[in-house]
Amino acid sequence: MKSLRVYCPLVLTLCSAGPMAATGAILTGGPIVAVAPAYENALRTTYGEPEGRVLRQMVAERVSAALQARHCGVASQLQITLLDARPTHPTDKQVEDDAAIDRLRTHYLGGASFTARFLDVDGKELKSLHYEWYAQNDRLGSKASEPWGDVRLASEGLGEELAGACAKLSGQVSRSQ
Repeated sequence: MKSLRVYCPLVLTLCSAGPMAATGAILTGGPIVAVAPAYENALRTTYGEPEGRVLRQMVAERVSAALQARHCGVASQLQITLLDARPTHPTDKQVEDDAAIDRLRTHYLGGASFTARFLDVDGKELKSLHYEWYAQNDRLGSKASEPWGDVRLASEGLGEELAGACAKLSGQVSRSQ
């Protein structure tokens, strides 16, 4: 029997039918990714407002890939807040604002900081965590020429942490039944 999956915009719903109901559900849809208000100001003034959409999409894609087919117990929602992000290479706004910056030759040690929360159907928090990763040197950072290469690496690390949290949540459900 296949499990029933219901997709709702901006809300991850819990699979409630089929054989997975006894062991926990797979989060469906994608995580809800928000940008912290304090960081929104940095996007506007330093990096460029359009970069917020790029960052939210990157985080959602990387975390979704890490959680694909993971059982997360009774968690029905995953909320992620991007607290801080630093580019590896300059953004369009930074290049426009400073003629001395070269899009490819200017290199920063980038990364990101996040909070994440798993919620049940009623909105009760099941698990929260804080994750951050910033390149410590050029060897550990992204080799990509895109502005947000190190944020991509940080998002992948966040995804791994969340996959571990899912495994623990799923184990709690299995033991409690």
